[in-house]
Amino acid sequence: MPKGNPNPVITPEFKANQFKRADNTTEPMAKRNIQLRLTESIDTLVRALPNRSAWLRRVITEAALAELMDKDGET
Repeated sequence: MPKGNPNPVITPEFKANQFKRADNTTEPMAKRNIQLRLTESIDTLVRALPNRSAWLRRVITEAALAELMDKDGET
């Protein structure tokens, strides 16, 4: 029975395109995820979005900038 390729080659092009960002941000992503649970009705709406990760990232970023950072952009 054949097993997988014992010497796989991952090209830089493959690696760069493996997880394309769904938004136009350029800042590096955090090393850790944040998870949360939503109410059923909101969960249904968010999961119906075509680019829900990008949307969630945008609305959380907007809220953090508005509520958690001062006018100089510092916490």
